[in-house]
Amino acid sequence: MQLSRNISLTGTCLCLLLLLTTALRGQEYDHSAGIRAGFSSGLVYKGFFKKNQAVALEALYNRNGLNFSILYQHQVIPFRNKRFQIYFGGGPFSGQWAEQFSLGIAATSGIEYIMRDLPLVFSFDWKPLFNVIKVTGFEIIDFGLSLRYRFEL
Repeated sequence: MQLSRNISLTGTCLCLLLLLTTALRGQEYDHSAGIRAGFSSGLVYKGFFKKNQAVALEALYNRNGLNFSILYQHQVIPFRNKRFQIYFGGGPFSGQWAEQFSLGIAATSGIEYIMRDLPLVFSFDWKPLFNVIKVTGFEIIDFGLSLRYRFEL
């Protein structure tokens, strides 16, 4: 009788641990790639390297020229629905600014919606840019909408 009680307690604990581990998985996908339209428009990629931590690679064009950025993003699930997630972070960018090569820092924050039946992610973000090398300047109003295809490797 004691043995069966220990086995069922162990089984219950394993089931709870499995459910908890599944529930704690922050992101609903590992990789996504697509387009961004807004003040800066172009190609975007987002890949998760840890739970709730991602790297975004962007090749975007705006009135200052073509810019490339590598952004760290921290993902948070603020609502009960895991399909809506917010993210924030930042990182370096380089490219053209006033027709000269430049380097700067970009911050990012946004909200994304992960579709359930289609492998698509929609996001709305804000990405202020501060250029620090060659030409000093900033762009505060860089809002954009992104549509990305999510996939596994």
